[in-house]
Amino acid sequence: MGRKLLSSCETDYNSDLHSWIDIERQVANLAEAGFTHTQWMQNWEGEYLYSPSEMYQVRDLLRYYNIHAHSIHASEGGKRTIIVNGRKLFRNRYRLTDIRKDYTSKNEYTRLAGVDLLKNRIDLCSHIGAAVMVLHMQLPYKLFEEKPQEKTDYFAQVFKSFDEIKEYAKAAGVKIALENMICTPQKYQEEQFDLLFDRYEEEFLGFAWDSGHATLMCRKDPYHFLKKYGKRMYATHLQDNESISDELLYQEDGDEADSQVLLHDAHWIPNVDGSLGRGMINWELVAEYVAKAPVELPADFEVCIGNEGEKEQLKICHTQAEKFYEMVLKYKK
Repeated sequence: MGRKLLSSCETDYNSDLHSWIDIERQVANLAEAGFTHTQWMQNWEGEYLYSPSEMYQVRDLLRYYNIHAHSIHASEGGKRTIIVNGRKLFRNRYRLTDIRKDYTSKNEYTRLAGVDLLKNRIDLCSHIGAAVMVLHMQLPYKLFEEKPQEKTDYFAQVFKSFDEIKEYAKAAGVKIALENMICTPQKYQEEQFDLLFDRYEEEFLGFAWDSGHATLMCRKDPYHFLKKYGKRMYATHLQDNESISDELLYQEDGDEADSQVLLHDAHWIPNVDGSLGRGMINWELVAEYVAKAPVELPADFEVCIGNEGEKEQLKICHTQAEKFYEMVLKYKK
């Protein structure tokens, strides 16, 4: 008898829906398509706090459909994604003043509230059996450029928050995996990862590789972060994508450039076997690095699937996920 093929797709493939009826529909569809694992993505953005009863509800929902959550996506606090004049934007170039929970904040009360938000998600991990918590860290890089002291102040707050949650996370058996972002130049992200990974041990802090973000922001080599931080990679957001031209990315209107980046963050189903006709990712190369990484298999897919043909698309996604799992196992041998 051959080894059982594993596969993972995130819970909010059809949008970050809030109703438990809609959430259960998405989980049920994942199970019907054949997925064995998932990354719990609901409330990945915002300041929502799960009550203990809801954590048990998530646990029991996944158990009912026989799906294992080996990771979740935590929230850094606040709504960073907004629509302005019909354009979708990430608010990441400067510090935001309308966020009440933010572990990077200079306001001590807001920072502590952000720490509480992270602890809430660590508790969610404990309740549902997830060992990894993916986390965003938006870098206000334009502020850093204009006022260099702000960078020092920013990371001082990050250090303070991570110092406070480190033992809490380790006691829960939960690792934090920082994700590579869009709308943030590669050099600032690399500086961030180098600084944090040098300060904190692997048992606490690692890396989450988003393949779509990498195709957009790592201009010379979309696999740069995967190669450099693969030994600390505890989670993945695997999706296929096309990149963006320099003309669109580097235009003078920064809002328009960011809007174009978001428009091109396609979250297509990974074209693992070449049958889907779109996407630029070399999945053989990715599988080789995933096989070397300490990530718990199966690697998580992060795709966007609309209502039209939803179940059929999920089945296609499941097929590609199983093929990728087989590809990774080949390199593990």
